[in-house]
Amino acid sequence: MATDSIHTAAFAQSRFRALIADDQPSAREAISRLLEGDDSIEIVSECADGKEALAAIAEYAPDMLFVDVQLPEVPGFQVVESSREIPAVVFMSALERYAARAFDAHAADYVVKPFHDERLLQAVERAKLRVEMERSRISLPTRPAPAPNQESPKYLERLALRNGDRIFFQKVQLVDSFTSAANYVQVHCGSQAHRMRSTMNELEHKLDPRQFVRIHRCTIINIECLREFRPLPHGDYLVKLVDGKELTMSRNYRQQFRRVLSVLSYTQ
Repeated sequence: MATDSIHTAAFAQSRFRALIADDQPSAREAISRLLEGDDSIEIVSECADGKEALAAIAEYAPDMLFVDVQLPEVPGFQVVESSREIPAVVFMSALERYAARAFDAHAADYVVKPFHDERLLQAVERAKLRVEMERSRISLPTRPAPAPNQESPKYLERLALRNGDRIFFQKVQLVDSFTSAANYVQVHCGSQAHRMRSTMNELEHKLDPRQFVRIHRCTIINIECLREFRPLPHGDYLVKLVDGKELTMSRNYRQQFRRVLSVLSYTQ
């Protein structure tokens, strides 16, 4: 096909059950309006408080949950902790301070209110991708599972990054991409970029292959941040992330990249 798109090809045959839990009618309306425009998503319930959400989750077993952190009756975090496992949870709040806790709870995304349609669409795409990853339970054939008497490999969870005289820690799962720069690697998190001393080969073997894939000798991307890709002349591909960043995938890495997506049923 002329253009390989995550939205049109990856989820074309998939169906997703969504549940919305927010005490603000305007927020529920905004989310439902956007989701109703997606033929692959069925809204199974809209709830105004945590008790309703828990009952609806037990009844409908949604694939994705859009839940306000400060939900009445039962707060959003407690709803998620108390209910059956949901493949993709998108937390929402007017405050940014809950973001770290949200990602500690393995959230697919964290959206700060008031949200715009474009930002919410990004969260929906990430939720879809998380659901598909859970459904397929990726295992790359190039990295066989360890023997029963061996421990599972430990992958990087946090990075120690320097910003002037300050050293701070960054969750690896929140990194959009890594690019090489001389003897350093640039760590890209949204609009911010930080340097760390490493080679791409060293870094690649430390990252979880279920979440990160190398697309160029100088580039590794977070698969959850992938939006679409399309062919370029001479065999290369243009890869676009959900934040709009455009990267080049070398033809030398095309087969490996497509193998990862084919495991997820992302190619035709």
